[in-house]
Amino acid sequence: MIAGSILVFVPCLGSYLVPQVLGGTKNLMFGNLIRLQFGQGRNWPLGAALSLTLMAVVIVALLYYVKISTSDRKENV
Repeated sequence: MIAGSILVFVPCLGSYLVPQVLGGTKNLMFGNLIRLQFGQGRNWPLGAALSLTLMAVVIVALLYYVKISTSDRKENV
């Protein structure tokens, strides 16, 4: 269940074209916010901070998954 969530969550974070085409500009997704900061906003420090925050969240989630999966594997052996 955790692996499936991560496999769906990670590609959705970087996707900014699909939500814009399908949903319009009404809803602001995290990927769209980062793109706007680098493109139209010309606020590169904020865009970089948002990108690093996003990467940190993904890395923490993946490390948690690895920890859970290796502890489950040790218990089953």
